[in-house]
Amino acid sequence: MRFFLPESSDGDQASEKRYLELREQAEACTGSTSRDRRIREIECRRHGHDCVLRVGDPDTADGRMVAAILQLGRDTYTVHHLPSDAAERTAPTVLQRTEVYGVTDFD
Repeated sequence: MRFFLPESSDGDQASEKRYLELREQAEACTGSTSRDRRIREIECRRHGHDCVLRVGDPDTADGRMVAAILQLGRDTYTVHHLPSDAAERTAPTVLQRTEVYGVTDFD
């Protein structure tokens, strides 16, 4: 599947700008440098349960739509969700390598 950001209908330039903003947010949150890898889904263990998080699908834990999944360094991943309103900014969910079973990239 080709890379996309959910609910980004303003074209490729707007999507890339938003993706850069998410990378900056992830770096500020973790203190690590983000990789340019474009991740489609991640299989992981959260809160004692196995799950699959996929860009464009609801998060199984809380129903918020997954906007992006980023890798930072070798061992850290962040999962970003679409805000429920434009003013809301939520911190990404941070996963460590030991919590991640598999990663699928966009084509």
